[in-house]
Amino acid sequence: MGRVAFTHVTKRFGDVVAVDDLTVVVNDGEFFVLLGPSGCGKSTALRMVAGLEEVTEGVIEIGDRAVNRVPPKDRDIAMVFQSYALYPHMTVRRNIEFPLRTREVPRAERNTLVEHAAEILGLDTLLDRKPSQLSGGQRQRVALARAIVRQPEVFLMDEPLSNLDAKLRASTRVELVALQRTLATTVVYVTHDQVEAMTMGDRIAIMFEGALQQVGAPQDVYDKPANRFVAEFIGTPPMNTFAARLVSPDTLAIGAGTLPLDGVVADPATSEVIAGVRPEHLVVTSNDAGSEPGDAATTDGLVGTVTLVESLGHERHTRVRLDTGTELVVRQPASAVALVVGRGVRLRAKAHDVHLYDQASGIRLARDV
Repeated sequence: MGRVAFTHVTKRFGDVVAVDDLTVVVNDGEFFVLLGPSGCGKSTALRMVAGLEEVTEGVIEIGDRAVNRVPPKDRDIAMVFQSYALYPHMTVRRNIEFPLRTREVPRAERNTLVEHAAEILGLDTLLDRKPSQLSGGQRQRVALARAIVRQPEVFLMDEPLSNLDAKLRASTRVELVALQRTLATTVVYVTHDQVEAMTMGDRIAIMFEGALQQVGAPQDVYDKPANRFVAEFIGTPPMNTFAARLVSPDTLAIGAGTLPLDGVVADPATSEVIAGVRPEHLVVTSNDAGSEPGDAATTDGLVGTVTLVESLGHERHTRVRLDTGTELVVRQPASAVALVVGRGVRLRAKAHDVHLYDQASGIRLARDV
């Protein structure tokens, strides 16, 4: 079984806590992504599974056994690094079969395993080449093939696509997901790239400063961020967050404007909160704040001024500075009428698209709906 379990796992380097009380279970056959910014502890967590770092506290299990004291070679894992780590003097074939040679696998079996892995990854015509004769994408596939031939319980991948260009990275993402489905093997994948996490993972675990912030399916994490950090980290562009005030059970005040709420905040400690709205959920309802009949007298929506319009071809990102000084991003289709820099606008959002977070802790505030 390719299950991986962290139970209250902590890793310290002197006085620095790299991983802080991590408890999470990776299910057998799951493509599980550890996501977070540089220095958040995700690679350290992966290296502890591999046995490359010792666990300070807690227990790591692979399958049904604790592996804290098990040597890396006996953990039945295969690791793919950010650097391809290929032997430059060896051919592709020799690189792929190297872990089999160290385990003294018979030649006939080695050849079968190498050729099968090469066929899966489209390397069968490149077996006699040296790494210097390969492209970056081909080298990464060789590194993957070298991991595949070991037929491990768990694949550990530490930012394996970081050295590829954008186009190749996108195509290799698709190949990796297809490969994992074909092999039906557990993958623990580390990345700082949220696009990789959202498109590849069955579930993602978001880390920050060594601590686990949220675990869930990509869409669930996107739709309901557990705290302000996750809200601002997930999404391109990320969720707009800004200070707001609860003025009634169904109304939120921001400067001179308001946004609706779809329920009462459960036992709020204070009326001062952090509100969040995704850029695609903000709608421009007036190209001039106050230009619609009776609009000057209403506080419905957020009043602001357009400061920048970024055209991305398929869509447009419009930056609007509110009367409070906060700047928001509005995502619009390319077909929408382009707004003019310097013009006043009014922004609205539906009640169920407004998120609330505690101003002090950043934790999501539950609402009774």
